[in-house]
Amino acid sequence: MEAPEKPEETPSNKTERLAGTVNWGTATVIGVFAGMLYGGSKEASASISKDAEVMLKLGSTPDKREQYRLMRDAMEKRFIRVTRGSIVGGVRLGMFTAGFYSLQNLLAEKRRVHDVYNVVGAGSATAAAFGLIMPGSLQWRARNVVLGSVLGAAICFPLGWIHLKLIEKANEGNINMAASAKGSGETGEAKSGLGAAIERLEENLNK
Repeated sequence: MEAPEKPEETPSNKTERLAGTVNWGTATVIGVFAGMLYGGSKEASASISKDAEVMLKLGSTPDKREQYRLMRDAMEKRFIRVTRGSIVGGVRLGMFTAGFYSLQNLLAEKRRVHDVYNVVGAGSATAAAFGLIMPGSLQWRARNVVLGSVLGAAICFPLGWIHLKLIEKANEGNINMAASAKGSGETGEAKSGLGAAIERLEENLNK
């Protein structure tokens, strides 16, 4: 009788993600919405002074039709400014977030370790790239690249260190919980075995 053949396992090409790395797609979506919220609120707060000018014009205009036209124009302009600010803020922060986390995950995959240097390198490179694409002369862009790389590294080093320390603490807590759960399971099995032996002994004595 022939033994059934085992199906051949196809090797998986997916690489296991290192602990602490973040999915760049999810981070990009969060960055886009955060940038839209920040850009829209910034433009809305900047429109307060312009709204005050419109109110002054309304007070000096006796014609009702002219007042209605001024109010409608002011609301349309404010809506356009807030919408444009939301779109620009979302695109900028989304691009920065996508570039940062993509570079961070690429460095972690190439180095096979995720540490604070990946965060520093990704932050410095992303800030330098954004300084390069900003409008201005070549000298101004070179200045932005140097300044962006230095500021990106200086800001990302403490943030990355804190982030990794929090991940280490969380992993230690998970390991301790798993060990305690395993210990309690073994204790329960030992107790159940001891209880069964005592019951069998009582049955033999009763006989």
